[in-house]
Amino acid sequence: MNPRRVIIWTTVGVLAMLSVVTMLFGGIPAWPMLLWFAASHLFFCCMIARVKPYRGPYIEPMAQPTVDDWRK
Repeated sequence: MNPRRVIIWTTVGVLAMLSVVTMLFGGIPAWPMLLWFAASHLFFCCMIARVKPYRGPYIEPMAQPTVDDWRK
């Protein structure tokens, strides 16, 4: 996951939704709706920016696993 790409596409999605709402209602939405869009988008972007990829333990996959390889 590339956080920058996620934030960019989320911003595009928010702007697209605001465009749809603007077209449906014939004007810019009321300020409380814009405030909630901005607040939720800011919160989401902050959360995504802080996420770090999982770098946990990694083992090589087995080519031909058998039942004997299972751990009990």
